[in-house]
Amino acid sequence: MQGKLKVAVKIIIISVIFIIFIIPVNMLRAEIYTDYLDFDPSRYWKIESGTQKAVYLTGYNIGDMEKRKEIYKLIQETELNSIVFDVKDDWGYIDFETDVELAREIGAEKNYYDIDTLIEEMNTRRIYGIARFVVFKDSILPKSRPEMAIKDSRNGKPLRLEGSYWPDIYCEEVWDYYIEIIKELALKGVREIQFDYIRAPARGNIVYAKYSYNTGDNTKIWAITNFLKKVREETRNYDIKISADVFGWTFIANDDQGIGQLLEEIAPYLDYIYPMPYPSHYSTNFLGYELPEEHPYEVVNYTLKKGLARIDSTECMVIPWIQAFSMKVKYTEKEILGQIKAAEDLGIEGFLFWNAVNKYKTVEKALNIRDNE
Repeated sequence: MQGKLKVAVKIIIISVIFIIFIIPVNMLRAEIYTDYLDFDPSRYWKIESGTQKAVYLTGYNIGDMEKRKEIYKLIQETELNSIVFDVKDDWGYIDFETDVELAREIGAEKNYYDIDTLIEEMNTRRIYGIARFVVFKDSILPKSRPEMAIKDSRNGKPLRLEGSYWPDIYCEEVWDYYIEIIKELALKGVREIQFDYIRAPARGNIVYAKYSYNTGDNTKIWAITNFLKKVREETRNYDIKISADVFGWTFIANDDQGIGQLLEEIAPYLDYIYPMPYPSHYSTNFLGYELPEEHPYEVVNYTLKKGLARIDSTECMVIPWIQAFSMKVKYTEKEILGQIKAAEDLGIEGFLFWNAVNKYKTVEKALNIRDNE
């Protein structure tokens, strides 16, 4: 009888151990395995901050598979690791298929490419995507919603400046529209939003520019800074970096030049700032040079040094745009390498190449020279 009791006790103990320990472990293993099947490592890799090395592509060009393949090949064979691509272009068009209702209502969709496919392709190739988002130069929105436009004080109609209409930089409805698009992009897996034209217009009949939404008599600096502040607040729970393009002169001037870009005010709200110190854009006798475009190293180095000193107390990193086009001076590999050296001599590791028509043969030659040094 005692022998049967011992056997029964052993069976009970073994059963309890099986129920408590073995089954949960197997279930846990099944859960881990299921999650692993759904896990895509390529979506979670990270680039080291400040090492972005990119070329710029328009929405139209990145929507062209042959052009994408050309750029993918360039990145594979050089030190490049990133692409800056339009998501909202200079006219206000959204270059991908968006679910944002206002964008559809005003006819802003261009749908040059499938954003999900593009992100998947870049992630698979470990290419860092920077989504260029043109902010306050936007003809589509003001034409469809004239009440949101910068108005002509002479007649109350939208005022055309710099070849475009502009939304009122003080209008929070405009801010909210843009933020809605940004959130959509973040949920799609875009890693960085790069604001361009994050300013008031600089040229034209700006004396007639009426900002109807500036009811508090605030400065343009206030408008630009508070837009960035709201973007930060609204995207704090999204895994996305926020950056901005600024004039090279913004790094040098101690005021906002009448456009709202004051370096010290905007830098605290940015992860990266991308100055455009294109030597072709500096006036005669800058630094004593009759033609500054002939002196790319000196112009770029001076500009970046000025800006770095002004925001060294912030966490915002500086990465310059490199002039990859010619104006009065033909830019070859030498001039491109001179600009890169000007940045690297200041400890800056990243750089972006700008060519409006997206031709990068000279850039490729310059990078090959670096690779063979």
